[in-house]
Amino acid sequence: MPPVIGREGDSVEIKCPYDEKHTEEACLRSGKCLRKDAQNIIRSDEDHDKNPKISVKDDTELNLFTVNMTELRAEDAGKYWCAVRDVFNLLLELMIIMKDGQITSVQVEAYISKSVFIKCKFPEEFKENKKFIQIHSSQKIPVEQNQWIRHDRVHVFDDTSAGVSKVFISDLTAADGGTYRCGVNIADDHLFTEITLKISQGDHFRESSESVAVIGESVKLSCNYPEKQQLIKHICKENEEKICQSISSSEKQRFEFSDSTAGVYTASISNVSLKDAGVYWCGAETRHEHLTSVSLTNKHQLTLTMPPVIGREGDSVEIKCPYDEKHTEETCLRSGKCLSKVVKYLCKGKCFTKDAQNIIRSDEDNVIKPKISVKDDTELNLFTVNMTELRAEDAGKYWCAVRDVFNLLLELMIIMKDGEDVYLRRISVFLLILLSNSSYLMLCSSAVIHEASVGGSASISCKHIRKQTQKFFCRGDQPNICIRDGAPVSSNNRINGRFSLTEETSAGVFTVKISDLREEDSGKYWCAEESSGSFIFTEVQLHLTRGKTLF
Repeated sequence: MPPVIGREGDSVEIKCPYDEKHTEEACLRSGKCLRKDAQNIIRSDEDHDKNPKISVKDDTELNLFTVNMTELRAEDAGKYWCAVRDVFNLLLELMIIMKDGQITSVQVEAYISKSVFIKCKFPEEFKENKKFIQIHSSQKIPVEQNQWIRHDRVHVFDDTSAGVSKVFISDLTAADGGTYRCGVNIADDHLFTEITLKISQGDHFRESSESVAVIGESVKLSCNYPEKQQLIKHICKENEEKICQSISSSEKQRFEFSDSTAGVYTASISNVSLKDAGVYWCGAETRHEHLTSVSLTNKHQLTLTMPPVIGREGDSVEIKCPYDEKHTEETCLRSGKCLSKVVKYLCKGKCFTKDAQNIIRSDEDNVIKPKISVKDDTELNLFTVNMTELRAEDAGKYWCAVRDVFNLLLELMIIMKDGEDVYLRRISVFLLILLSNSSYLMLCSSAVIHEASVGGSASISCKHIRKQTQKFFCRGDQPNICIRDGAPVSSNNRINGRFSLTEETSAGVFTVKISDLREEDSGKYWCAEESSGSFIFTEVQLHLTRGKTLF
């Protein structure tokens, strides 16, 4: 039922309709009737002698049970239930407007240098009325309908469809604490919710952090909330005005929350897409009768990256850069005359920074750069760059960009070719593991001779190009999976179980020794070197067979 509105000190009528089959008995209770925690207000068979402030009339012809409440007080506000026996319960809300126009008073806690988001809800009948925000004792600030308006660090918005006023305050300071009024104008009067904003120290909350997510995969953000309260976990994304509201209902299914330790929870975003890039805030949400507040505690910059692109030395590779459809339109003058299509970029290093190396633009062609060609498909929102004659120095981090408002990170990994004339080569290692202590010799096509037996060891040498790099040796079908999910033996971690790594810096070689050989050691491995996020790989095939070999 619509809310019933009464004023402090006045009276109000609460009407409870019911079905004609229930004409014999009815009641009004605060709290759902016929439950042990319900507070009985009045029954249809009682009169005002028992409670002179409340009277009742049961009109069985109209099937209407009417309760009159007088001398209203603030504590009379709340949810009530009309009921008949245990088969019918009808919910309604009684709102009490204080003599000065106050509906209710709520305390909200937020934190220094953080932000707070507040939603004030008004009765349905007032959703089209003009709203206002009053900060401390200053004059009223009118709230524009369906449009964010900024007043210093305070942003206000009137959502007429929901009958809600929104307030967002960023970069909080101790001076922001105090009393606020969130109100609605009615005729020659007004109604308001009084908000006492308490600003606390948030020293135990982490400062901003940065995360990188691969498109199509998931990412986890670590968040703080006040331990002393059991609050609703919340995450929101900043819009273009840097206002953080909430995730739309259609997206909520991709966001999950899980507690990790006291005062810390994890917000997970699944199936990450282009639109997920940006700034997120997480914190705690508190809901009151007429007000919802969200104290934002942690800021996260989420950068997106494409899955790694893998190419072989001397071959070609395609780098695909998806972009939002809003970047497909042409840039036009107000008169309607179009200048050009929105230009897309591929850069080595983040585009639009002074140290970025421009690789290609969507308005260039391969005449300018014969080893690089480009195609911009505006129907698919896909900017594709083809790079030929790949070399080791092409490896590294690249950025797809549109103007200076969108940068998408990807990594190009290079696998070096076979052959002794190249620094890094594929090594095929064939080991014959014997079930006895016998030893043997095996001649391989690469003229590398290994001798092994059950429980023995093998040493694999990898050449590298650059001296000041991290060296890796790991197992996996693809090099990017090996680095991401494998258990690498690196020059910072020289011993890892049965694997150990040693370097001969002057010879430009690092050697990996595998001890206590087992049949399951068979598979694909990678020698790798990394410098500033740039990876170069050499493929290693390790074949293990059983039995003796005769020569």
